Amino acid sequence: MTTVWRRGLSSGWLGGLLGLALLTGGLAQPVQSQTQGSVQTATQTAPGAAGRVADSDADGYPDADELVGQDRARFADWFAAIAQSQYYGMNRDWAAQDRDCGGLLRYAFINALAAHDAAWFAKFNYLPRPHQMDVQALTYPLPVISRSVFRVAGGAYQPGDIAAGKLVGRSGVQYLATYAMVKVSRDINRARRGDVLIFIRPNLRSYHSMVYLGGNLVVYHTGASPAEGGEVRLLSVQSLLRYAERAFHPALSNSNFLGVYRWKILD
Repeated sequence: MTTVWRRGLSSGWLGGLLGLALLTGGLAQPVQSQTQGSVQTATQTAPGAAGRVADSDADGYPDADELVGQDRARFADWFAAIAQSQYYGMNRDWAAQDRDCGGLLRYAFINALAAHDAAWFAKFNYLPRPHQMDVQALTYPLPVISRSVFRVAGGAYQPGDIAAGKLVGRSGVQYLATYAMVKVSRDINRARRGDVLIFIRPNLRSYHSMVYLGGNLVVYHTGASPAEGGEVRLLSVQSLLRYAERAFHPALSNSNFLGVYRWKILD
């Protein structure tokens, strides 16, 4: 049984297929002006960023805003734990309009890098205990790109990228997978804790995502709105493979399974 810092459990099972673009973040254009939780999107590079804008691997993120060493495992661990926590009860600051599969990724990403003080812990109903200590080198907002942490266009990082809309604070799954992550493999056995499984349903032209927790467990939001009963599900990979909707099978034989993805700041 998972150890939690607050006690309690809510039941649920795989349900709620993909919504259209707004729900899944499918083919919708990235939006800069909206909020992620209660945090506003930045419109310009953070003050004092001069001299820290080098992007040596040309992945679209400045080196100063990428994680190295043990911080990579720390971020992945907290990202997974925060995503899982929303199965036990969705936090109030996870805004209703952001409650879909892509919204879960964004919410967990930002909170994995947040300052984990007493006020931060208080907003959780239940939080599975992370195995790692906090990320040491970075805290959200990031030093160079501030709150515009999700890349939505190709190319190496340039100081004008935020003003040009190439880095934003809110984006859908398709853009996150294409520009803010790197593809690791289509083999689920190569997934690590904190990786993301990406699926596509051609008939809906939309993307779907799940967070891999390790131990053959995944967590994801169904994609439906709160009014339509959208919720967070937690289940095993084996259960996914038995599910009748084959589009969500994380298997090499499933062409709708795009693969295992990893955040660029970890690569």
